[in-house]
This record gives sequence, structure tokens and C-alpha cells, in this order.
Amino acid sequence: MMETTYAMFIFAANMHYKIFISNPAEHFIGVEWLIKNELKATLELQLPAWRPGRYELANYAKNIRLFSVKNNKGENILFKKITKDRWKVFSEGQNEILVQYEYYANQYDAGASFVDEQQLYVNPVNCLMYVVDRMGESIVVELDIPSSYKIACQLPAKDKLLYAQNFDQLADSPFVASASLTQNTFQVDETRIHFWFQGVPCPDMNQLISDTSSYIKVQKEIFGDLPCREFHFLYLILPFQFRHGVEHTDSTVIAMGPDTEWGNHAFYNDILAISSHELFHLWNVKRIRPAEMLPYDFSKENYSELGYIYEGVTTYYGDLILLRSRVWNFSQYQLSFNKVLQKHFDNPGRFNYSVAQSSFDTWLDGYVPGVKGRKVSIYMEGMLAALIADIMLLKATNGNARLDQAMKLLYEETFKKGIGYTKELYKTFLEQTGRISFDTYFEEVIDGSGNIEKYLKRVLEDIGLTYIFEENSEGEQNVKLLKMSNINDAQQYLFEIWGGL
Repeated sequence: MMETTYAMFIFAANMHYKIFISNPAEHFIGVEWLIKNELKATLELQLPAWRPGRYELANYAKNIRLFSVKNNKGENILFKKITKDRWKVFSEGQNEILVQYEYYANQYDAGASFVDEQQLYVNPVNCLMYVVDRMGESIVVELDIPSSYKIACQLPAKDKLLYAQNFDQLADSPFVASASLTQNTFQVDETRIHFWFQGVPCPDMNQLISDTSSYIKVQKEIFGDLPCREFHFLYLILPFQFRHGVEHTDSTVIAMGPDTEWGNHAFYNDILAISSHELFHLWNVKRIRPAEMLPYDFSKENYSELGYIYEGVTTYYGDLILLRSRVWNFSQYQLSFNKVLQKHFDNPGRFNYSVAQSSFDTWLDGYVPGVKGRKVSIYMEGMLAALIADIMLLKATNGNARLDQAMKLLYEETFKKGIGYTKELYKTFLEQTGRISFDTYFEEVIDGSGNIEKYLKRVLEDIGLTYIFEENSEGEQNVKLLKMSNINDAQQYLFEIWGGL
């Protein structure tokens, strides 16, 4: 049955990509793309200009060289480049088109592509094109790699072939191929979890499996299900200092280093934090998605003011779930939370630009420091905004409901119904959950500037916490989250519910 299924898939596929290692010493991969043409007079080929998970233009076309188009006789076909990353092919009378080029793959992070003598790591969204108006067609990707190479990818695979239902699925499915890949698998309820390590694997795999299982179960409890039968953690453990993760529909790529730090508790806890964050994206943004991004338009900016939800809420839950699952104790949570507080208070931009405006402007300068005092972070201020909303709900319902319920409503009422969400819908679900108004919250915390501290101090005190400033030896102000020395029963009650303690 499996053989028949794959044979039928290959027969039906109108797009066949072949990826090979062209020049590993200089970090080039080769691409051959065979397109079945329905005798169209012209085809427009688009290379994505950005990738989901990083909302800025990346201009991947700058990495392409030796672009050519031929027919099935090997004859050149006329083409013209019409934008920085779109080509028009004059294909009249041609039933097959072969596109060939090389791609410079020398960026080793969680969202790019890299090749050398030991491995082939590809994010297809960087280097594979699509035919405009034909993104829904089925796809086969053939990997021309050494026989000793194993392949880690969320896509169904057989031998050296990967299969995608459409370009969206292909673009969202990075893979690593090498002879040194190591794999561990385990089960969480009905879902099979895969650990893939390129580089030095975790020395205490049993502990990593136990901790991962614990936080996965808490995340599943929030949404009611794990929406995939297989999930892949693709870990790139690098020999230099690094920290980066990118979410995908049924997988995540996490690049961390240096590999010599595996014995360091801080390094291990950082692995857990970024892994929990990326797993939460399995629901939040990979399935629960803003209406402006459904579907993605890979050719241009996809503007949205909702980064405080798809990144801020995720950042909040990534750490909090480690506390709620007992993977972290409160002291470990404090250490991570203090870093967020410090970044918030060190940034004068909090008085000048809202988190909603900063989300819109990730397409402008969202991932670089930029002009001092201009903007805030959808991660940091978005996390604090999520914390404020969560505790507001806990207090309003006497601990009976919280942000969990609002996020589950988003999941059930948007993703499961095939639609995206809006700011208005998110606000509606917050108000339904808490039976209180969120008008002022959105006016001041989300769309306003300079108001987060006013709310933050109050809601932390509602659960028996506060923060203080201490001056270090260099005269700098360090901020620390503390549990208050004397808290009443109501504060203790909400604190224990908030932290799952």
C-alpha cells in the first residue's frame, strides 16, 4: 500500500525539485526544478522574499547565481527578471520547463541554509521558487546526497525523496541531511516526538526526554490536543556561542552553542526555554494565525500589529510552562524573567512607541537595535502584556479562568474553522473569559506607550510578587523579581494557581 501511495504521489506531482551539493567548499547547493507546463505562454517564478517566523524582508535572491531555463531538449528558453526575486519565463509551446541555479548556503542559524563537506541543511523557503498561481500543486523533492546520510524533516519521506502537498508545506519544512545525525524518539500520548541532533547531542538524554514530555503535556492541556501525530525537534548544536529557534507546522529548528557548555545548567535551561517557546508556536502562529497572514504572501511584507500575540504570548508561555510543569522551580523562572524586565527598563523606546506599532514595523527595523528610543520588542513587551492580561483574568475570576481559556478559544474558533483572527476577536475572547472590560488595557498597554509599568507593578502584587532596583558596582540599575515578604491568603492562592505550584 505504501509503494502504491508514493507512486501515485509522484505521478500526480507537477513540481519536481532536485537538490544537490554543488560546491561544498564554497557553500553552494545546486537546484534543478522540473515544471510540468500546461502550454502556458508565460510562467512567473517567485523566490520567497521572507520566511515565516521572522517578519522582515530577507531578499534571498541575492544568494542565487547561474540561473538558467531550458526545455526538455536542453535548449535555452527566454526569460526576463521582472522584480528583484521574480522571473518571467516565455514558455509557449513547452510542456516541460527545467530551471537550474546555484544557491549560496553559508548561514548556519535556525532559519537559513548551510552546506559543507559534512552536511546539507536547507530551509526550502530560502532557496526554492514557486510558480505564481500554482502554489497548491503537489511536490516531490529529490535529494542527491551520499548514501550514508540520514535525513531529518517533518515531511513524509521515502529513501531520498520528500513529499509536499503544496508549496506552503514545502516552504515550512526544513531538513538536515548528514552522516552524523543522531535520533531519539519517544511518545507523548498519541504523538511521536523526535529529537534530531546535528552536532554534540545532549549527554543526559533521559532527562531531556523527561523534561520535554512534562512541558508538552502542560501545553496540550491548554489547547486540548496535540495537533500532529509526529513532531520533530531539529537541534543544531554549534561550536560557537549562539541561540536561535524557528517554528514550523510539525517541527522546530533550534541552533545553540557552544557545544562545550552541555554540562552547564544555564545552557541546559536555555535549551529548555527556547524549546518550550518554539513548541508553543505549534498552536500560536502555525495554526492560530492573524487574518493578515492567512495565507502567507511570500512575495512581499505581511503587515500585522498582532506580534504581541504571536510572539509576545508565546514568549510568556514558553517560560511559564516550564514553571507550571515543575521542570523549573521559581528561582529558575526568576532568572529568566529578570532578563526580560532588564531589557524593558533599559529601553527608552517604551515611552515612545506601542507594542502594536512595533509589530507593524518589524518589517522596517524589528530585528536590529535601530535608533535609540524608537521602538519596543514584540517579544519582551509582548510578554509583559500577556502577563498583565493573564493576571487580570485570574483576579477577575478568582483563579477560575486565565489567558489559557482565551487562547483555547482562539484555537477553536479560528484555526479549527479555517479563519484567521483579529485584534477585535482576541479582545472579545479576553472579555468573555474574564467578564471584564479590556478597553483600557488595549488603549494603554497595547496601543499606548509608557504604561506597562503602571499595570505590571499592580498585577504582580496581586499574586504576591514585586520587583526592585539595585545598583551594581558600575552604577547601573539592575531589576529583580521578588516574592513579597508578607502576602495574604488571596495573593498566595493566585500565586500558586498562576505558577501551577
